[in-house]
Amino acid sequence: MSALGQKRRIRDYFTRHKPSFIGGIAALIATQTFSLVVPNLLKHATNALAAHDFDEVRRYALYLLGVAVVGAVARIASRLLIFNAGREVEYDIRNDLFAVLSRMPPSFYAKMPSGQVMSRAINDLTQVRLLLGPGLLNLINTALVYAVVVPLLIYTDAVLAMITLVALPLLVIGGRAIGRRMYEDSKEAQDRLGNVSSKVQENLTGIATVRVYRREAEEERTFRAMNDRFVDVNMRLARSRGLMFPLMGLCGAVGGIMLLWQGGLRLMDGRMDLGTFVAFNAYLTALTWPTIALGWMISLVQRGFAAMDRINDVFTAVPGIVDGPLAPAPFAGKLEIKDLTVAYKEGQPPALENITTTFEPGKTIVVVGRTGSGKSTLVRALGRLLEVPKGTIFLDGVDVNDLPVDAVRQALAVAPQEAFLFSRTIAENVAFGRPEAPREVIDLAASKAGLGPDLTGMKEGLETVVGERGITLSGGQRQRAALARALLLEAPILVLDDTLSAVDTETESRILARLAERTGGPRTTILVTHRLACASMADRILVLDEGRIVEQGTEPELLAKRGVYAEMHKHQRLKEAIDAVASHRPEAAA
Repeated sequence: MSALGQKRRIRDYFTRHKPSFIGGIAALIATQTFSLVVPNLLKHATNALAAHDFDEVRRYALYLLGVAVVGAVARIASRLLIFNAGREVEYDIRNDLFAVLSRMPPSFYAKMPSGQVMSRAINDLTQVRLLLGPGLLNLINTALVYAVVVPLLIYTDAVLAMITLVALPLLVIGGRAIGRRMYEDSKEAQDRLGNVSSKVQENLTGIATVRVYRREAEEERTFRAMNDRFVDVNMRLARSRGLMFPLMGLCGAVGGIMLLWQGGLRLMDGRMDLGTFVAFNAYLTALTWPTIALGWMISLVQRGFAAMDRINDVFTAVPGIVDGPLAPAPFAGKLEIKDLTVAYKEGQPPALENITTTFEPGKTIVVVGRTGSGKSTLVRALGRLLEVPKGTIFLDGVDVNDLPVDAVRQALAVAPQEAFLFSRTIAENVAFGRPEAPREVIDLAASKAGLGPDLTGMKEGLETVVGERGITLSGGQRQRAALARALLLEAPILVLDDTLSAVDTETESRILARLAERTGGPRTTILVTHRLACASMADRILVLDEGRIVEQGTEPELLAKRGVYAEMHKHQRLKEAIDAVASHRPEAAA
């Protein structure tokens, strides 16, 4: 994203909390106004002390006390307002970021790993908050101090001001050069952190696989190499910051030395009185902290802009799948596909090619095919998890691209191949898509999905907490819970993507027999499976091969053709026979 667009987005968030930021800036101006009155009061107090006018000294001392108290109140107010506004901006960005992430298609997450996403949502957001909190405060504070103090120094003694500020050009040139380098290093450091986070998450998720294949040492070496690269870029960043702070301190020290030398000569030969010297020194001292803090502030600002640039990678990503202009209406459950071709990336062979078929309301259609034939891609296309060309998929005669995405997904209840469960109770997982569902409806959905016998064996029943990703349940139990979640939606179209692959064939048959039951009328059921045992109950079978529909019809029709389906059927029957013989062999041997 361009620097202009980046600053515009930050400005938009600034505008949301404009009163707090403006109030904080006003309090900061008041703080600096009162603090810069102090040198002039010190000048008069010093001259009064030199003249032994103690009444004047006491009067100026009271003035100084009053100015200090009011200035302290203004300083506290400025920090409370600006720092709190920075946290409010962080809160807003986090909410907006999550809203965008929840609407991104799977293709987005294929390009941006979860570790990179988490790095942006946590570490980068912290840097943006520091930019709009301490960074903004010190930026304005430094600008105010220099804008007011430099003219006051010139007004007090122009020649001495030029001498004491001789290092200022070096400060500006050096600060710009180091600042640009810090921006690039900060952005790279955050990218490296995202890679490290992705690696940690990937290995923790697949820790069982790593151990089974004895890959611990190799994974440790890979992680160490990634961590070394992360440390290297952070060391470069640390060297830049380490160079910045001495540069700022050197500029301040040069000014102090010049004041003692040239100011001392003026004081001794009478060209400057003691009060003016004290006031000049106080003004120069007022520049000391902003000058030293300039290095820290430049680091904060550059890291904040680099972080915002990375966050904008998410905000500016094109969702691809967007809402259509038509209002949703109740759907009967008819799906039509016309010449659908889908490829995951340009230049790659299509995952689906020239698919044309119709799913009639209330019918059960089984989709079969070898591994890699495009079955799961078809499911993702129907559920609008993939972008499909206009005029290829129709729901009750309406192009799905012309309908709101939520309306299409509400009409299709999809139970995916990989059953994902949240670390909640079974009841909450089943009711995830319909949280307001009554308990008896949840119980019915669980029963239809074949979870009843499993629940009776659990002490807490539906209130059993399943752990992260449903780790406390077996593979079959997770699949049935995901199926119950889809059934609870009572959608007119039910799509099962090999949902029952982890249950035995007898349980599968019992569950499938209950799928056609729906409170709101007949249900269109699309069953994607690698098992052919359930094909006999289908009204129609679609056979996919290399992304194309190569056969379709009833099971007797397809067996009679002696084509792809007949070959798959023969191989599966043979496998079942071999498995049956193998399972009885120990008994025969005994």
